[in-house]
Amino acid sequence: MARYGLLSAAILVMLLCFILSADDVENPYLGDNAKKCGMCHKDQAAAWQEWPMASSWDKLSAEEQQDENCIPCHVTGYGQPGGWISFEETPQLTGIQCEACHGPGTLHMKVPIKDVEAKKASLAIPDEANCLQCHIEEGNPNFKEFKYDEAVTGLSDHFKAEEAEEAEVAEDAGATEDAGEAEETEDAA
Repeated sequence: MARYGLLSAAILVMLLCFILSADDVENPYLGDNAKKCGMCHKDQAAAWQEWPMASSWDKLSAEEQQDENCIPCHVTGYGQPGGWISFEETPQLTGIQCEACHGPGTLHMKVPIKDVEAKKASLAIPDEANCLQCHIEEGNPNFKEFKYDEAVTGLSDHFKAEEAEEAEVAEDAGATEDAGEAEETEDAA
């Protein structure tokens, strides 16, 4: 009898391990960011395409594209839930894309466009620490000195587009609020 109890417990533990290891990712990476992020963020996506990081995967040799020491810094979401697994399984996450700096975008895509604060909160704000995860000399045979301030300056078109977009969204939100207040005033009169 104790034998069946032990067997039942072992099966239950295996079942729990299987359930807990299931791919239940709340906010997976989208990938193909030039298209998906570019639907709303056209100018930023265009500016990013000009940036060297956009073609980082293509700069790797065929040998480096198989090297586990190189791959993490040339794909999006490596080692993260819902991130890059392999070129065959997750080709849409190959290369450094928007989500490499801003985090997974699935929840961002689900937030209503007029909820500006929630939209902003749904993405990470990249900083120097993001960059220094990869721009380090250790283990990098192609290391070039990395200067964060210069890198950010190189993305100035990306930031200009972002600032213009924020102003436009805020203006649209204000117009919507003004229209709602005008309706309320008319109804009251």
